[in-house]
Amino acid sequence: MNYIMKRTLLDSAWYLVAFLLIQYVCMIATMIGFQTHDTTPMVNIVSTLAASVITIALYGWRKWAPFNSIYLNTRPWFTLFWVICLTIGSSIPLTAALDATGLQLPEIYKQMLKGMMQNNMGFVAVAILVPIAEEMVFRGAILRRLLDLTGNEKRWIAIVTSAALFGLVHGNMLQGLNAFAMGLMLGWMYVRTRSIVPGVVMHFTNNSLSYIMERMYPGTDDMTLREFYGGDMTRVWLSVAFSLMIFGAALYQLNMRLKKS
Repeated sequence: MNYIMKRTLLDSAWYLVAFLLIQYVCMIATMIGFQTHDTTPMVNIVSTLAASVITIALYGWRKWAPFNSIYLNTRPWFTLFWVICLTIGSSIPLTAALDATGLQLPEIYKQMLKGMMQNNMGFVAVAILVPIAEEMVFRGAILRRLLDLTGNEKRWIAIVTSAALFGLVHGNMLQGLNAFAMGLMLGWMYVRTRSIVPGVVMHFTNNSLSYIMERMYPGTDDMTLREFYGGDMTRVWLSVAFSLMIFGAALYQLNMRLKKS
C-alpha cells in the first residue's frame, strides 16, 4: 500500500471515528446533565443538537469538509427544486421496497424517533442541523477524500463506500438500507457538483417529510404502505407509479443540470 492510499484511508477512517466519538460524548454528557440513565426524548434532542453543532464547527474549522460558495454563486435554485422533487419521488418507492423486505424498526429506535418528532426542537435537530452535519462528514469529508484516491474513472467505488458507511452508522438494518440508497443519490450529486448543498437540500427534504408525516399521522412509522392505504393495493401501486414518474423526471433534469463547478 503506497503512502497516498494509506493516508487517504486513514483520513477517511478518522473522519468517521471523530463523528462517532462526538455522538457518543454528547450523549453521555447530556445524560449526566439531565441526571438520568435513560435516553429520554429530551436527552436525544439536546444530544443531537449539541453533536450536530460541534460536528459542523469542527469539520469546518479543521477544513475536513471545505466550504466554498462557488456552487451557490451559480444560483442553482431551479436545480435545487428538482433535488426536492427527486427526494419526494424516491420516498414512496423506497418505502415500498423496504416493506417488501419485512424488516422492522427496532423498538428502541421507534421510541427515540417518535419522541424527537413530537417536539418542535426535534425539527431543528433532525431536519436542519443533522443534514448539514452528516453531509459535511459523509460527502464533504469522507467521499471527498475517497475521490482523491479513486479518481473520476472509479468514482462509483467511492460513492458506494461512503453510502455503505452512511448506512452502517444508522445502527439498524431498516434505516441502514434506506440511508444506503439515499447515500448513492447524495454521493452522485456531490461528485457532479463538488458541493454538499444539493445533498443538504435532499437530506433536509427527506427528514422534513418524516417529521411532517409523524406530526400529521402519528403512528405511521409502524405502518407499511398497504396498512397506510387501508389494505388497498391498487392505491399502493398507483402511489408508487406516480412517485416514480416524479423521480424519473427529476433524475433526467438533474442529470442535465448538475455540473461540476
